[in-house]
Amino acid sequence: MTNSFRVKIQSFSTLREIEGARTAGDYSSLLDEMEYGDQSGLTDDELREICIMSLQDMSPVDAAFLVLKHDMADVLRDGQIRNIANEMLEEKLWEEYSDSSLHERLFNVGSLLYAAFPRSFPEPDAVHVTMEVIADNTSAREELSHSPNEPFLVRLLADGMDDHAILHRLYSAQLKGPSFPNADEVIWIIRTEVVDGSSIGIEVISSGYWLDALEDVEAYDSLAYSDATLG
Repeated sequence: MTNSFRVKIQSFSTLREIEGARTAGDYSSLLDEMEYGDQSGLTDDELREICIMSLQDMSPVDAAFLVLKHDMADVLRDGQIRNIANEMLEEKLWEEYSDSSLHERLFNVGSLLYAAFPRSFPEPDAVHVTMEVIADNTSAREELSHSPNEPFLVRLLADGMDDHAILHRLYSAQLKGPSFPNADEVIWIIRTEVVDGSSIGIEVISSGYWLDALEDVEAYDSLAYSDATLG
C-alpha cells in the first residue's frame, strides 16, 4: 500500500548558528591552539566570548585556517584548508562546496567566523523548519511508528516543492527510486516528537540551498517512503 500523509508547515526560520553544534570543549581547544593560557574558572559563555575575541586578534584568513584545521583536519589536507579559508571570505561554502557531505561542518565553521568577523565573512543562513506530519492510512501510520530516516524525510520535504526546486533537479531519480544514498547530505539535523498514533512533529535543519523552496508553503500532501519500505 502506498503511504499517504498530510504535512503542515508550522514555522520556517533562518539560523546563524546551530544550538549545541560547538561545545565548551571546542572553544577551550581552540583557545589552547591560540596559546591563550589559563582557562580555569571560565564559564561556558566566557569561553565562547574569549575564543571569539582571540580569533579577532588574527587576520580573518588565519582565523579561518585555524578553525577549519581544528574542525576538519580529519577530512581535509592542509592545502585544501588553506584554499577553503580564502574562499570562505566570499562564498557560502555550506551551500557551494563540491562535497555536500561537509556542508554542515562548514556551516559551523562559518558561524564562528561570522561571530568574530561579521564584516569579512558571509552571514550564516541555515534553515530551521518545523512541521506536523499526519498519516492518512495504515501504511503511513506504520511508517511513522519508526524514527524518520533521511531518505523518507527528503522525499517528504520534496513533495512540498515545485519541480524547479534544486532537490528535484539534482535528485529526481533518487526521489522516485528505491534508494536515496545522498539523503544524509541533504538533512543536517532531525528532531521528532510524537503527537499521537497518527501524527508526529518534525524539526529539520539544513541549508537554504535545499530548503528555501518551502519558505512560502503552508500545507501539502505527500506519498513519501523510506528506502526499506518501497513496494
